[in-house]
Amino acid sequence: MSDLAGIHKQCTAEGGLTRVTLGALREELGYRKLGSGVLTEIADELAETDLGYFPRETLDSRCNTVPRKEQGVWVYVRDGSTRAAVLDAVLDPGRVNVRRILDGLAEGNLGALSPQERLDRISAIVNAKEDA
Repeated sequence: MSDLAGIHKQCTAEGGLTRVTLGALREELGYRKLGSGVLTEIADELAETDLGYFPRETLDSRCNTVPRKEQGVWVYVRDGSTRAAVLDAVLDPGRVNVRRILDGLAEGNLGALSPQERLDRISAIVNAKEDA
């Protein structure tokens, strides 16, 4: 796992989605200052750790010309969950089958789901806890 293992662990502990400041990401990678190279390094390390993030422009040095440690991004675990699939369909459409995800997961068209996604749905129903 990359140098962002701590962020991955934090994100997983928070249910697969968390908000992280650029300062925390910078420190996790061992840098003292933010700059265009560090933004690129953060984005690359997130991808290597199988984490997605948004808004994308926060880690794009062409857009974020004056990064600040208090700026933040939402980080999500690319774990095959519905959340991750929908976010990847919108943020990184080359990574996934957008039509299948949006028709199957977001629209509830169960016929568009892959066999694994169907099994995941069944498992989620079986393991769901009742509200007390």
